[in-house]
Amino acid sequence: MLTALLLILSSSLSQAQQTTGNLQGRLVDSLGQAVSNANIIVSGPNVQGVRGGTSGEDGSFNLLALPTGIVSVSISHVQYQPVILENVSIELGRTTSLGEVQLRSRMHDLPEVVVSGLKPLIDPSSTSSGANLRSSDFQYLPVERNYRSIATLIPQANVSYLDDEVNFAGATGRESKYFVDGVDVTDPSFSKVGTNLPYNFIKEIDVTIGGYEAEYRSTLGGLINVITYSGSNDFHGSAFGFFTSSGLAASRRGGLLDPTQGAFSNYDAGFGIGGPILRDELWFYVAYNPSFNKRDVELPGLGTYVDEAVIHSFAGKMTWRASKKLNLVFTATGDPTIRKAVGDTPPGSGNPVRLENPDPYLTDQSEGGVNVALNGSYMPAEEILLEASLSLIARDETWRSSTELGRTDTILIDTETGVWSGGGFGHLSFFRSGTTGRTSAILRSGSHTLKGGFEYKEISQDVDLDFPVAIYRHSDTLYTFLANGTRGIVRNRILSAYLQDGWQISQGLYVHAGLRWDGQLIIGGNGMTVHTIDGPIQPRVGFVYLPDHKGTQKVFGSFGRFTQEWSSAVMTTYTGTSYFRRIKYDQDPRVGGFSGDTLQNAGSQIPDETFLRGQHYDEISLGYERMLDQNLKVGIQGTYRTFREAINVGIVQGVLHMGNPGRGILSDFPKPRRDYAALALIVERVGSDHFNFLASYVLSRNYGNYEGLYDSYNKNIVPNVNFTYADLNGLKNATGLLPNDRTHVFKFSGSYRFDSGLIVGTSFIWQTGTPLSEVASFGSYLSPRGSIGRTPTIWDLNARLSYLIPLSRTWQVKLMLDAYHIASRLEAVDFVQQHYFVIDQNGNPEGLNPNYGMATRYQPPMSMRLGMEVSF
Repeated sequence: MLTALLLILSSSLSQAQQTTGNLQGRLVDSLGQAVSNANIIVSGPNVQGVRGGTSGEDGSFNLLALPTGIVSVSISHVQYQPVILENVSIELGRTTSLGEVQLRSRMHDLPEVVVSGLKPLIDPSSTSSGANLRSSDFQYLPVERNYRSIATLIPQANVSYLDDEVNFAGATGRESKYFVDGVDVTDPSFSKVGTNLPYNFIKEIDVTIGGYEAEYRSTLGGLINVITYSGSNDFHGSAFGFFTSSGLAASRRGGLLDPTQGAFSNYDAGFGIGGPILRDELWFYVAYNPSFNKRDVELPGLGTYVDEAVIHSFAGKMTWRASKKLNLVFTATGDPTIRKAVGDTPPGSGNPVRLENPDPYLTDQSEGGVNVALNGSYMPAEEILLEASLSLIARDETWRSSTELGRTDTILIDTETGVWSGGGFGHLSFFRSGTTGRTSAILRSGSHTLKGGFEYKEISQDVDLDFPVAIYRHSDTLYTFLANGTRGIVRNRILSAYLQDGWQISQGLYVHAGLRWDGQLIIGGNGMTVHTIDGPIQPRVGFVYLPDHKGTQKVFGSFGRFTQEWSSAVMTTYTGTSYFRRIKYDQDPRVGGFSGDTLQNAGSQIPDETFLRGQHYDEISLGYERMLDQNLKVGIQGTYRTFREAINVGIVQGVLHMGNPGRGILSDFPKPRRDYAALALIVERVGSDHFNFLASYVLSRNYGNYEGLYDSYNKNIVPNVNFTYADLNGLKNATGLLPNDRTHVFKFSGSYRFDSGLIVGTSFIWQTGTPLSEVASFGSYLSPRGSIGRTPTIWDLNARLSYLIPLSRTWQVKLMLDAYHIASRLEAVDFVQQHYFVIDQNGNPEGLNPNYGMATRYQPPMSMRLGMEVSF
């Protein structure tokens, strides 16, 4: 009956990440004996009506799927004096423990005992690493306008200066997943962040790096899960605006990858409002935030051109308590973007010393999309929770030259002089859509909590591109022609299943164990299956030991295997019309009549291997946490990750093949290796009325021969196409320190609230530099990887001043001044590491790169941003 009900509820319904939290505790009397059959009621502004349950024979209670936020917990029993616990925080994706709550015998008709200011202690069942940040935590910190920048405050989440997103625990920025209201908004083609939303829409953010259980779809990096605001029984909302310009910024220092930029202005304004449609039954929330970014770009000798973009960010949510047992939530988010770009060149192409004409620099671009989801939860009994959901995402991306010459002529890049001429790099059109359906069930039976679920995900990609297409002149007798293109539709189908058990062996010992499996089918342009990718089976086990019943200490550890699905961008080779060519000429190929030597030539073909092993790594972690007082927590955690399997292209007899390095057609390639080890020390203060902070120090090492899904050296945005690992001849010196290895990283972020209404927030990061290498062609190492030194050690200081002006009991104005990169030293953060352009058939480098060793990018300069928010 439960299975049938689950299937009826789901009907192809999805939820990839939690959007709620849990509450647990244990009731005892003055003698320490368990109190059973007590009523526990949870209420608050984020809870529709009331939620509750009863304590079991051992006095314990566990309430599932509670809305996040501050709640009040009422405990009553006919034999004991009532207790009300106020200001209890329910956190996203975590379990809040009340520890042992002692009840007094009801000797007389006494009023209830009210305990105010109770803060959550240590999560008694979680072995994951990461942190939760609520809007009350980050709204006073000097973060950028998007929610992604908040993740960099967390230990083992580092800013990348290599054109990818945040790097988690040694992984590249293409190995993270982003969820908004339970929907996976990660770009399915390029594995980059999908939907951009301002932090004003965000109620809470949960950053999880490792150690999580089998119920969570995994990734090779980290998970960023955010939820937007919801309605409540009272109307609430805000209107806000932010502004910055070149008049509020110091002069920048441009590297080889940076075009000469002049005046700029960025401003945005928006609102969010929520409230009841039917009290305790139907709530709504809507938000909209258009952003306008404009920048002057000077093209020496050609004039000044304007780079401008408009982003329309929005969010909407309907929360319906259909009955006491059934809750439904409909969400919609999006970020359609239009941009007239100047100087935004394809990754890896660099920037010229001089342009003969502006056409290669002028492009019309659009990107962004829309996500919708329907989530349902049904609780037929206190011990059973059924969940189901359906989500749809749609993203569109185009890239075309703005001029007629740019659309009809091919660009010529002179690597000797650094001069670019001719037209553009071609055109690109990607439309991606995804449908995900998921069902899950939770059953509590005695000391066990059983969880299981299924998920089906289908991604469709409609692509039309000839991009990038370029001619490179290295000398009068050496030219190379590079072309890439495809047209058609490919699909990616993913089926997942998991089962896990959480066993409360005793009040102080919790163990979880589970298995997860994810499989993929890659469907080509002809409708046939071209690849089957097997999981593998992912065991995940962990333990939590609480030395005392108060929950002020925790020892925890875990072992797990974690996978990530194959991103669909590289699947365009199976449309039936794809091609990739790199041809060497001894004269200018534009003149005609000359034949060249083909260095690479790959097109659409049936793969040699239809069965592939899924990419994955194994992780083991061990940690300890302790509450020093009600608000102050310290912790230490050790993590070790080792890469087990990769999917990548490889050149075999001059032809590109897709496979598992070290197996099958790529058996001559070495097995992928990426060993990450880290020791993290964390001090966190939360819940204080005045001073809260998060401080951490991480000692780490990242070593191996495989960077990950993102090719850092070539800045290649297509996952699983790591040119460094594609050429067997270039892997001679490929093992060493990886590009995002940072030995030492210290972080501090916090805020102090004065009684006058002034709030000072700050964030500080100090980190050692990253390793440098000497490479040729597309990543052939001429010396041992990471042995040519490091980029400089850098630090970054930011601050926010907020001043609160109360207008009435409900209305408030907040004025903000952000200062970013205070006293920036403008240190170089990346260098040209390509010493030669070509490796000939005998393995000898050709075409000396005159820019070798020069800085491509520097730290950003100091800048300021003004902001105002009116809320009620």
